[in-house]
Amino acid sequence: MQTTALIYFVFLQVNSQNYVVEVGSNSSTKETLPFMLTANKFGAVPNNNNLSIYTSMLSDFKNPDSNFDFAYKAAFTGYIADENNIFINELFGRIGYKNWQLTAGSKNDEILFEGLSISNGNIIKSTNTRAFPGINLTTKDYFILPFAKNWLSVKMNYAEYFLNDKRAVDNTHLHHKSLFFKSKLSEKLNLIVGLDHYVMWGGTSEEYGKQPTSFKDYLKYITGQGDGIKANENVNSSNAWGNHLGNYLVQFDYQGENSNWSFYWSHLFEDRSGRELANYPDALYGFFIDLKNPKNLVTHIITEFQYTKHMSGTEGISGYDNYFNNTIYTSGWTYFGSTIGSPFFTTKTPIDGITHGIEQSRFTSLNIGFKGYLSETIRYKTNLTYTKYAGWFSNPLNESQFSPYFEIFIETEKIPFDISLGTAADFGEFLPNNFGGFIKLTKKGIF
Repeated sequence: MQTTALIYFVFLQVNSQNYVVEVGSNSSTKETLPFMLTANKFGAVPNNNNLSIYTSMLSDFKNPDSNFDFAYKAAFTGYIADENNIFINELFGRIGYKNWQLTAGSKNDEILFEGLSISNGNIIKSTNTRAFPGINLTTKDYFILPFAKNWLSVKMNYAEYFLNDKRAVDNTHLHHKSLFFKSKLSEKLNLIVGLDHYVMWGGTSEEYGKQPTSFKDYLKYITGQGDGIKANENVNSSNAWGNHLGNYLVQFDYQGENSNWSFYWSHLFEDRSGRELANYPDALYGFFIDLKNPKNLVTHIITEFQYTKHMSGTEGISGYDNYFNNTIYTSGWTYFGSTIGSPFFTTKTPIDGITHGIEQSRFTSLNIGFKGYLSETIRYKTNLTYTKYAGWFSNPLNESQFSPYFEIFIETEKIPFDISLGTAADFGEFLPNNFGGFIKLTKKGIF
């Protein structure tokens, strides 16, 4: 293997009880890194060889039984690469009161399914980009409705963010709200159903000018209204003002004596046809198993399938959905050049530093992942992903890629730090054949 560079990571995490220091290096056979070394890293790893330093300080909630609590985190990354950079990973304060919490700043999403999911269980919101800055009011967790008598609980949020990267529409706002219900079907089986709704609104487009931002306009954005009036002289708003994206989620959670499992279906929509499931079978389908076998060879398993080729068909005004792209908000569903949703949606090459949306949005993919223990002190994680891109209807493509990933974690009292070793590769027609590896050394202690 021809090593083109080493990538060093230094990670410092501090909270009220402990700290972590992490140092590492990566190398690859190409100028770019393999897909799985950059995907779902919260936008912190550039797609080229680099030297990187990450630092953070954290104080989490300290009094879980108290009605009022406070937490904060500050995390920064700096790297030397083709383009040197330093940026904020997370910077937020959080106030908790009873069942509610208010977060101000930018905070990463919680990683679900042991980090084995390629899309973090949600096809439109993965862990592939940096956190949005803004304000988010949310419930701490599901809470039982007063009339439900333990069989029905709810979780929700309401958030306003702004997208502060270089975009086709400057100062774009992002609204997000969600509502999820959990129903107790039996002592062991729960059903979760609900939806996410995002809408890009406001901002100033070089081509279409300043977008409406009055309170009356805001109500149209967040409710998805269209009144037939042109928001500007070129684009009619009869569908809905702003750039809307949504996700239906249906999830079954089973808790057994020997294993827990979850089946989840994440369906994306951007207009009425998607809301009415006219774009079926486009969705993420996942099955996750926790074998409840600590320190066994296999402790967790995931299988995921993604399909996005239908796009509400090719007939009428409801067809050709062209996911994650928009006429006015031409940067689309991207943030700092990365796809916000499933990382299999590939972005267009930036022009003057601006990403103008998604290049490849029609694909099928299969992800299989495992976690477990090779010995008492060595854990591992592996993902095997296969993706086939179909291209656009008028410009078909038939290119595939296979992207394996393998990582081991060594934790032992014989040495003063933990060791992580990993490798990833790309094979196929869509991406150039590539092979890379990394090593990380982690030191934990009391702060």
